[in-house]
Amino acid sequence: MRLWLVFLLLVLDGASAQAQLSCNTASRFKGSTEPAVLAVLASLKGTVAMGGKGGCSGALVTFHGRSAIEKGLVLSAGHCSEHGRIEVPIGKRSLTMPDNGEVIYHVSSRRPLTLETGNSDEPRTCIEAEEIVYATMTGVDVMLLQVSETYEQIQQRTGVTPFLVSQETSFAPGFAVRIPSARWQNDRACQVDATVDKLAEFRWLWSPVLRIRLADSCATPHGVSGAPVIRADNNEVIGLFGTASDGNGAACELNNPCEVAPDGSTKAAVREQPYVHFVHAFYTCLDASRRVDLDVPGCLLPKPQP
Repeated sequence: MRLWLVFLLLVLDGASAQAQLSCNTASRFKGSTEPAVLAVLASLKGTVAMGGKGGCSGALVTFHGRSAIEKGLVLSAGHCSEHGRIEVPIGKRSLTMPDNGEVIYHVSSRRPLTLETGNSDEPRTCIEAEEIVYATMTGVDVMLLQVSETYEQIQQRTGVTPFLVSQETSFAPGFAVRIPSARWQNDRACQVDATVDKLAEFRWLWSPVLRIRLADSCATPHGVSGAPVIRADNNEVIGLFGTASDGNGAACELNNPCEVAPDGSTKAAVREQPYVHFVHAFYTCLDASRRVDLDVPGCLLPKPQP
Protein backbone atom coordinates (compact mmCIF):
# COMPACT_ATOMS: atom_id res chain seq x y z
CA MET A 1 0.00 0.00 0.00
CA ARG A 2 1.16 3.54 -0.62
CA LEU A 3 1.61 5.13 2.78
CA TRP A 4 2.06 8.87 2.46
CA LEU A 5 5.23 9.97 4.23
CA VAL A 6 4.34 13.66 4.53
CA PHE A 7 1.68 14.64 7.03
CA LEU A 8 -1.07 17.07 6.01
CA LEU A 9 -1.65 20.29 7.93
CA LEU A 10 -5.34 20.94 8.39
CA VAL A 11 -6.40 24.51 7.72
CA LEU A 12 -9.40 26.41 9.00
CA ASP A 13 -9.94 28.68 6.00
CA GLY A 14 -12.57 27.52 3.54
CA ALA A 15 -14.37 25.06 5.81
CA SER A 16 -18.05 25.00 4.99
CA ALA A 17 -20.75 25.70 7.51
CA GLN A 18 -22.03 22.18 6.96
CA ALA A 19 -18.75 20.55 8.00
CA GLN A 20 -18.01 20.71 11.71
CA LEU A 21 -14.38 19.74 11.16
CA SER A 22 -11.94 21.76 9.09
CA CYS A 23 -10.41 20.43 5.90
CA ASN A 24 -7.77 21.62 3.46
CA THR A 25 -9.50 23.66 0.75
CA ALA A 26 -6.36 25.29 -0.65
CA SER A 27 -6.05 24.81 -4.43
CA ARG A 28 -3.46 26.06 -6.90
CA PHE A 29 -6.23 26.03 -9.51
CA LYS A 30 -8.51 28.53 -7.78
CA GLY A 31 -9.68 31.29 -10.13
CA SER A 32 -7.95 29.90 -13.23
CA THR A 33 -9.62 30.30 -16.62
CA GLU A 34 -7.03 28.32 -18.61
CA PRO A 35 -8.71 25.55 -20.65
CA ALA A 36 -6.14 22.94 -19.56
CA VAL A 37 -6.75 23.75 -15.89
CA LEU A 38 -10.52 23.69 -16.32
CA ALA A 39 -10.19 20.23 -17.90
CA VAL A 40 -8.23 18.98 -14.88
CA LEU A 41 -10.80 20.41 -12.49
CA ALA A 42 -13.61 18.73 -14.41
CA SER A 43 -11.81 15.39 -14.25
CA LEU A 44 -11.36 15.73 -10.48
CA LYS A 45 -14.99 16.60 -9.73
CA GLY A 46 -16.34 14.19 -7.12
CA THR A 47 -12.95 12.99 -5.91
CA VAL A 48 -11.89 13.34 -2.28
CA ALA A 49 -8.69 14.09 -0.37
CA MET A 50 -8.43 12.72 3.15
CA GLY A 51 -6.71 14.52 6.01
CA GLY A 52 -5.59 13.02 9.29
CA LYS A 53 -2.26 11.40 10.16
CA GLY A 54 -1.54 10.48 6.56
CA GLY A 55 -2.96 11.77 3.30
CA CYS A 56 -4.98 9.51 1.02
CA SER A 57 -7.33 9.87 -1.92
CA GLY A 58 -10.88 8.70 -2.52
CA ALA A 59 -14.15 9.47 -4.28
CA LEU A 60 -17.81 10.14 -3.59
CA VAL A 61 -19.60 7.04 -4.93
CA THR A 62 -22.97 5.37 -5.12
CA PHE A 63 -24.38 2.00 -6.18
CA HIS A 64 -26.92 1.20 -8.88
CA GLY A 65 -30.37 1.78 -7.36
CA ARG A 66 -29.21 3.75 -4.31
CA SER A 67 -31.45 6.74 -3.63
CA ALA A 68 -30.24 10.34 -3.74
CA ILE A 69 -31.82 10.87 -0.31
CA GLU A 70 -29.45 8.33 1.25
CA LYS A 71 -26.34 9.63 2.96
CA GLY A 72 -23.31 9.85 0.69
CA LEU A 73 -20.57 7.23 0.56
CA VAL A 74 -16.85 7.76 0.02
CA LEU A 75 -14.67 4.95 -1.32
CA SER A 76 -11.02 4.70 -0.35
CA ALA A 77 -8.41 2.16 0.80
CA GLY A 78 -8.64 0.16 4.02
CA HIS A 79 -5.16 1.20 5.09
CA CYS A 80 -6.41 4.82 5.08
CA SER A 81 -9.01 4.07 7.78
CA GLU A 82 -6.90 5.09 10.83
CA HIS A 83 -8.62 2.19 12.60
CA GLY A 84 -7.45 -1.33 13.34
CA ARG A 85 -5.37 -3.55 15.55
CA ILE A 86 -1.89 -2.81 14.23
CA GLU A 87 0.44 0.18 14.15
CA VAL A 88 2.65 0.38 11.06
CA PRO A 89 5.79 2.48 11.59
CA ILE A 90 6.32 5.29 9.10
CA GLY A 91 9.48 7.21 9.89
CA LYS A 92 9.15 8.51 13.45
CA ARG A 93 5.39 7.99 13.49
CA SER A 94 2.98 5.15 12.90
CA LEU A 95 -0.34 4.64 11.17
CA THR A 96 -3.19 2.53 12.53
CA MET A 97 -4.75 0.05 10.12
CA PRO A 98 -6.61 -3.28 9.99
CA ASP A 99 -4.60 -6.43 10.63
CA ASN A 100 -4.87 -9.49 8.44
CA GLY A 101 -8.21 -11.11 9.22
CA GLU A 102 -9.69 -7.93 10.69
CA VAL A 103 -12.90 -6.31 9.41
CA ILE A 104 -14.21 -2.93 10.59
CA TYR A 105 -17.97 -2.71 10.18
CA HIS A 106 -20.31 0.17 11.05
CA VAL A 107 -17.89 1.97 13.37
CA SER A 108 -18.30 5.65 14.23
CA SER A 109 -15.45 7.66 12.73
CA ARG A 110 -15.67 11.43 12.40
CA ARG A 111 -13.10 13.03 10.08
CA PRO A 112 -12.90 15.89 7.58
CA LEU A 113 -12.77 15.21 3.85
CA THR A 114 -11.93 17.60 1.01
CA LEU A 115 -14.30 17.31 -1.95
CA GLU A 116 -13.33 18.48 -5.43
CA THR A 117 -16.18 20.52 -6.94
CA GLY A 118 -14.82 21.02 -10.47
CA ASN A 119 -15.58 24.72 -10.05
CA SER A 120 -12.67 27.09 -10.68
CA ASP A 121 -14.10 29.77 -8.38
CA GLU A 122 -14.34 27.33 -5.45
CA PRO A 123 -12.45 24.17 -6.46
CA ARG A 124 -12.67 22.46 -3.07
CA THR A 125 -15.10 22.24 -0.17
CA CYS A 126 -15.49 20.21 3.02
CA ILE A 127 -17.66 17.22 3.73
CA GLU A 128 -17.60 15.21 6.93
CA ALA A 129 -17.34 11.45 7.38
CA GLU A 130 -19.32 10.10 10.30
CA GLU A 131 -18.95 6.33 10.02
CA ILE A 132 -16.77 3.60 8.59
CA VAL A 133 -19.41 1.47 6.92
CA TYR A 134 -16.83 -1.16 5.97
CA ALA A 135 -13.05 -1.46 5.95
CA THR A 136 -10.64 -4.35 5.66
CA MET A 137 -7.25 -5.32 4.31
CA THR A 138 -8.11 -9.01 4.17
CA GLY A 139 -8.39 -10.24 0.59
CA VAL A 140 -8.96 -6.66 -0.56
CA ASP A 141 -7.72 -3.29 0.72
CA VAL A 142 -10.91 -1.23 0.79
CA MET A 143 -12.89 1.23 2.89
CA LEU A 144 -16.36 2.71 2.51
CA LEU A 145 -17.20 5.80 4.57
CA GLN A 146 -20.61 7.33 5.19
CA VAL A 147 -20.76 11.13 5.27
CA SER A 148 -23.13 13.39 7.19
CA GLU A 149 -25.00 14.75 4.13
CA THR A 150 -27.20 13.02 1.58
CA TYR A 151 -26.25 12.94 -2.09
CA GLU A 152 -29.06 15.37 -2.71
CA GLN A 153 -27.74 17.82 -0.11
CA ILE A 154 -24.21 17.56 -1.46
CA GLN A 155 -25.38 18.22 -5.01
CA GLN A 156 -27.50 21.21 -3.97
CA ARG A 157 -24.58 22.72 -2.05
CA THR A 158 -21.67 21.89 -4.36
CA GLY A 159 -23.01 20.72 -7.72
CA VAL A 160 -21.22 17.38 -7.25
CA THR A 161 -22.88 14.06 -8.09
CA PRO A 162 -21.32 10.71 -7.13
CA PHE A 163 -19.43 8.29 -9.33
CA LEU A 164 -21.24 5.01 -9.98
CA VAL A 165 -19.51 1.84 -8.76
CA SER A 166 -19.26 -0.66 -11.62
CA GLN A 167 -20.63 -4.20 -11.41
CA GLU A 168 -18.11 -5.46 -13.99
CA THR A 169 -15.64 -8.12 -12.86
CA SER A 170 -13.22 -8.51 -15.77
CA PHE A 171 -11.13 -6.11 -17.84
CA ALA A 172 -8.96 -7.02 -20.80
CA PRO A 173 -5.33 -5.94 -21.20
CA GLY A 174 -5.21 -2.48 -22.75
CA PHE A 175 -8.54 -1.41 -21.24
CA ALA A 176 -8.40 2.37 -20.77
CA VAL A 177 -8.84 3.81 -17.28
CA ARG A 178 -7.96 6.96 -15.42
CA ILE A 179 -6.83 7.47 -11.81
CA PRO A 180 -7.69 10.95 -10.49
CA SER A 181 -6.16 11.87 -7.13
CA ALA A 182 -7.63 14.73 -5.11
CA ARG A 183 -4.60 14.53 -2.82
CA TRP A 184 -2.37 15.64 -5.71
CA GLN A 185 -5.07 17.33 -7.82
CA ASN A 186 -4.13 15.45 -10.97
CA ASP A 187 -5.52 12.73 -13.21
CA ARG A 188 -3.54 9.84 -14.69
CA ALA A 189 -4.47 8.18 -17.98
CA CYS A 190 -3.59 4.48 -17.74
CA GLN A 191 -4.31 1.02 -19.15
CA VAL A 192 -5.00 -2.34 -17.58
CA ASP A 193 -2.07 -4.74 -17.92
CA ALA A 194 -3.42 -7.97 -16.43
CA THR A 195 -5.39 -9.53 -13.61
CA VAL A 196 -3.07 -10.93 -10.93
CA ASP A 197 -4.42 -13.84 -8.91
CA LYS A 198 -2.55 -13.05 -5.68
CA LEU A 199 -0.54 -10.11 -4.41
CA ALA A 200 1.30 -10.15 -1.08
CA GLU A 201 2.57 -7.24 0.99
CA PHE A 202 3.75 -7.30 4.60
CA ARG A 203 0.96 -9.01 6.60
CA TRP A 204 -1.64 -9.14 3.83
CA LEU A 205 -2.56 -11.27 0.83
CA TRP A 206 -4.95 -9.78 -1.74
CA SER A 207 -6.79 -11.70 -4.46
CA PRO A 208 -7.42 -10.90 -7.24
CA VAL A 209 -6.03 -7.49 -8.19
CA LEU A 210 -5.55 -5.55 -11.41
CA ARG A 211 -2.03 -4.71 -12.52
CA ILE A 212 -1.83 -1.38 -14.33
CA ARG A 213 0.62 -0.90 -17.19
CA LEU A 214 3.56 1.02 -15.89
CA ALA A 215 4.07 4.22 -17.86
CA ASP A 216 5.25 7.72 -17.04
CA SER A 217 1.67 8.93 -16.69
CA CYS A 218 0.85 6.11 -14.24
CA ALA A 219 3.71 6.46 -11.78
CA THR A 220 1.90 6.82 -8.47
CA PRO A 221 3.42 8.69 -5.52
CA HIS A 222 2.36 8.17 -1.94
CA GLY A 223 -0.99 9.84 -1.35
CA VAL A 224 -2.72 8.25 -4.35
CA SER A 225 -3.88 5.39 -2.09
CA GLY A 226 -7.64 4.97 -2.33
CA ALA A 227 -8.00 6.99 -5.55
CA PRO A 228 -10.79 5.72 -7.81
CA VAL A 229 -9.88 3.79 -10.92
CA ILE A 230 -12.41 4.94 -13.49
CA ARG A 231 -13.41 3.50 -16.86
CA ALA A 232 -12.51 5.93 -19.62
CA ASP A 233 -15.59 4.99 -21.64
CA ASN A 234 -18.43 5.50 -19.12
CA ASN A 235 -16.84 7.04 -16.00
CA GLU A 236 -17.81 4.17 -13.68
CA VAL A 237 -15.48 3.19 -10.82
CA ILE A 238 -14.06 -0.30 -11.36
CA GLY A 239 -11.65 -0.26 -8.43
CA LEU A 240 -9.35 1.75 -6.24
CA PHE A 241 -5.62 2.30 -6.23
CA GLY A 242 -4.08 0.16 -3.52
CA THR A 243 -0.33 -0.13 -3.76
CA ALA A 244 2.82 0.19 -5.84
CA SER A 245 6.38 -0.86 -5.21
CA ASP A 246 8.92 1.56 -3.79
CA GLY A 247 11.60 -0.88 -4.96
CA ASN A 248 13.67 -0.19 -1.86
CA GLY A 249 13.15 -3.31 0.24
CA ALA A 250 12.77 -7.05 0.24
CA ALA A 251 10.06 -8.53 -1.96
CA CYS A 252 6.66 -8.91 -0.24
CA GLU A 253 7.57 -6.45 2.53
CA LEU A 254 5.90 -3.12 3.30
CA ASN A 255 5.60 -0.90 0.19
CA ASN A 256 7.33 -3.65 -1.82
CA PRO A 257 4.54 -6.01 -2.93
CA CYS A 258 5.10 -9.25 -4.77
CA GLU A 259 2.99 -11.38 -7.07
CA VAL A 260 2.35 -14.92 -5.82
CA ALA A 261 2.24 -17.76 -8.35
CA PRO A 262 -0.03 -20.84 -7.98
CA ASP A 263 2.98 -22.88 -6.79
CA GLY A 264 3.65 -20.36 -4.00
CA SER A 265 6.70 -18.77 -5.61
CA THR A 266 6.89 -14.99 -5.52
CA LYS A 267 7.98 -12.32 -7.96
CA ALA A 268 8.86 -8.84 -6.75
CA ALA A 269 6.91 -6.04 -8.37
CA VAL A 270 9.03 -3.66 -10.40
CA ARG A 271 9.57 -0.21 -8.96
CA GLU A 272 6.42 2.01 -9.13
CA GLN A 273 4.28 -0.84 -10.53
CA PRO A 274 0.65 0.08 -9.62
CA TYR A 275 -1.99 -2.40 -8.43
CA VAL A 276 -5.74 -1.88 -8.14
CA HIS A 277 -8.35 -3.51 -5.89
CA PHE A 278 -11.71 -4.55 -7.34
CA VAL A 279 -14.88 -3.16 -5.73
CA HIS A 280 -17.69 -5.07 -7.46
CA ALA A 281 -18.08 -7.44 -4.46
CA PHE A 282 -20.02 -4.71 -2.64
CA TYR A 283 -22.97 -5.52 -4.89
CA THR A 284 -23.23 -8.99 -3.33
CA CYS A 285 -23.76 -7.38 0.10
CA LEU A 286 -26.42 -4.74 -0.58
CA ASP A 287 -29.90 -4.90 0.94
CA ALA A 288 -33.09 -3.68 -0.72
CA SER A 289 -32.20 -0.06 0.13
CA ARG A 290 -28.73 -0.51 -1.40
CA ARG A 291 -27.03 -0.31 1.98
CA VAL A 292 -24.12 -2.58 2.89
CA ASP A 293 -25.33 -5.53 4.96
CA LEU A 294 -22.91 -8.42 5.50
CA ASP A 295 -25.83 -10.70 6.44
CA VAL A 296 -27.27 -10.57 2.92
CA PRO A 297 -27.24 -14.16 1.55
CA GLY A 298 -24.34 -14.64 -0.84
CA CYS A 299 -22.34 -11.66 0.46
CA LEU A 300 -18.74 -12.13 -0.67
CA LEU A 301 -17.01 -9.47 1.42
CA PRO A 302 -14.86 -10.71 4.33
CA LYS A 303 -16.82 -10.61 7.58
CA PRO A 304 -15.82 -9.79 11.17
CA GLN A 305 -14.65 -12.83 13.13
CA PRO A 306 -15.72 -13.50 16.75
